[in-house]
Amino acid sequence: MLHNFSIHRDTFPVVQKAFEAKVPVAISTIYWPSLKHSLLWNRGLGKKARALAVELINRLDFFGFSSVKKTLRRADLLLPNSETEKKIVLDYFGVKKERIVPIVNGVDERFKDANSKEFEQKFGLKNFVLYVGRIEERKNVLSLVRAMKDSKEKLVIIGNAKYGSEKYAEKCREEAGKNTVFLPGIPHESGLLESAYAACRVFALPSWYETPGLAALEAGLAGANIVITQEGCTKEYFGEFASYVNPASVKDIREKIFFEFEKAGNKGLQQRIMKNFLWKNTALRTFEAYKKIAKTEKNRSD
Repeated sequence: MLHNFSIHRDTFPVVQKAFEAKVPVAISTIYWPSLKHSLLWNRGLGKKARALAVELINRLDFFGFSSVKKTLRRADLLLPNSETEKKIVLDYFGVKKERIVPIVNGVDERFKDANSKEFEQKFGLKNFVLYVGRIEERKNVLSLVRAMKDSKEKLVIIGNAKYGSEKYAEKCREEAGKNTVFLPGIPHESGLLESAYAACRVFALPSWYETPGLAALEAGLAGANIVITQEGCTKEYFGEFASYVNPASVKDIREKIFFEFEKAGNKGLQQRIMKNFLWKNTALRTFEAYKKIAKTEKNRSD
């Protein structure tokens, strides 16, 4: 059995070889339509016209490449990470519904026991607004910087510029207020990352879309209040335990951050994540999906 983690057109040869060898194929689709905000947002388009333009560009992104559709046809099972992504795959690519099994993403349970002490001692920071991730346009870091500019609360940004986004990262630094602290990326396995999550009061991820934003899940498990984009499948994961922002509105981002800053801890979100979104849960659901694939393999060999 082959489990492929992408439907990018470049992966088609691998999937095709497995298909030819009669090896069952599962694919984690990891697909979300590209919004192309840099081309479409704030260009004077009306709401309906903008929605149509985005839709056309989304479809051109993938529909134009027959290898993507062929990849999906070769798969015995597709594993999107949300019901929303499942609907998109069905609508865009017309695959059979019975071949799709949503498998949610997960996070490490270790973040539940995070302690703020290490981060506080190293940087002298506590009860701040935190962003962790690549500095790039899709993550909308510049809007976060603008939302927090001149605030009395600290904004801590942990991460490096994505390759090709160096100018964008430079602009983020240029526009940042004195209350903003930029720190280089911290390895995922580091206890310092856990400590950063525990030390912050609000974790902010106002991206153009997220599926669902694993750093926000990790921070939520560590006890942070969450401000996250409304775009993507975030609401399936965070439910009522987060504030959702319009990524195009700096004002909305700012207001939601301050709203979450005044709230108490987020025990409800911790419990939700522990129950539904740990990697061990993901592994069990994936194993059940594999058993379905195994039946396909048996039928092929009969």
